[in-house]
Amino acid sequence: MRPFLHNISPDFKKLLSGSGLVMAFKVAGAGAGYVFAYLITTNYGAESFGIFELSLTALTIASLLSRLGLGGALVRFIPEFVEKGARTNLRKVYRLAVVLSLPLSIFLGVLVYFFAEELASLFGNESLVTPFRIVAHIIPFLTSYEINAEAYRGMKKMVGYSILQRGTVVLIAIASFLTLQYQGYDSDLIPLFSFGTGVVFLSVFAAFTTPKHLSTLVTVKTSSTADKIAVKPLLKVAFPMLISASMFMIMNWSDTLMIGYYLEESEVGIYRLAFKVATLITFAQFAINSIAAPMFSSFSAKNDLAGLQKMTRNIGYMNLAISTPVFIAILLFPSFVLDLFGEEFTAGVAPLIVLAIAQLINALCGPVMYLLNMTGKEKKARNIILVASAINVGLNLYLIPIYGLMGAAIATGVSTVVWNVMAVFQIKKEYGFISIPHPF
Repeated sequence: MRPFLHNISPDFKKLLSGSGLVMAFKVAGAGAGYVFAYLITTNYGAESFGIFELSLTALTIASLLSRLGLGGALVRFIPEFVEKGARTNLRKVYRLAVVLSLPLSIFLGVLVYFFAEELASLFGNESLVTPFRIVAHIIPFLTSYEINAEAYRGMKKMVGYSILQRGTVVLIAIASFLTLQYQGYDSDLIPLFSFGTGVVFLSVFAAFTTPKHLSTLVTVKTSSTADKIAVKPLLKVAFPMLISASMFMIMNWSDTLMIGYYLEESEVGIYRLAFKVATLITFAQFAINSIAAPMFSSFSAKNDLAGLQKMTRNIGYMNLAISTPVFIAILLFPSFVLDLFGEEFTAGVAPLIVLAIAQLINALCGPVMYLLNMTGKEKKARNIILVASAINVGLNLYLIPIYGLMGAAIATGVSTVVWNVMAVFQIKKEYGFISIPHPF
């Protein structure tokens, strides 16, 4: 730990203070997520939880496609324009992101609504039709909310970004869920309605507050030569990020979709719960990386390679300190954790252990994809994710019909290790340092 303590910098202290806030919200959100899962599983069972997770998968995929990678582009460009004092550029890049993403989200929502029966038939379950149609209405709101959340992250407004976390959606969903139950409603659609309520509320909040905060970042307008930005250069950066994010989505959700296709909805619920528990290992990493991403962009804009290396090294030590104890706890008590949600979920013990090992490696490799995406190497990141996603899909197709949930866990675990290791080597090639914590 000596190098970490010795090389701590003012930038890392800022990251610690900012990520501490995000982490507090993330911890609250993670806790809320498990409370919400507990409410669903204990009131409606594993099958209803599986239907909810499949609906959430459709919602997440549609929102990702609608955003076109523009959220990542905002995180990349906003710190750069602030550094240059280009006030007009800030407004333009934000408006372009909204104007391009919202119409597409509405279009995708219409498609999901009218083709809900066909989508449900892919999983051989007609009970998915109504949930998919509910999802169709939520898509534009989720797209708007997530675009604005990324704008807050680019602005380094950590209070706003902390509020605009998925955990806040879940907290509102829990309140809505309990309210509907108190009023006597009894339907397995209540979880999805409740989640949608949280998304709509935060979407409206963010749509009003984001432009206001954006206008306060730079008070002096620069020359007109700095105020030129168009759709094409924005999309040139955003599109590789969209591909990377899409491939991440494939790796995170293809196992869920294929389990839904090959197996029963109850097994989707068991697997998704195991996956959620495994990601406890990296919840701190998410908070840290959320703050670090715009800092990477600023270091790159200033061509400060030493600052970039020191920040990455310090993040690695922090991940090591936080993720390892969580991993050990999951490894020692997997049955106990899953049994809290019902006896049927103990079938996910073996997949949980495999997923936990992969998440530990993910944490130890550090913020590798953020670093590549935020420093102009988004195409390298895209290529890495394309390879890992192909491996993920191929392994899921082969292993799930043979080994069921364990096959899905192996596929996800292997592909997670592959993209992390490839990214570590790419960073070594590009910048000359290793992101994994080491004592020299």
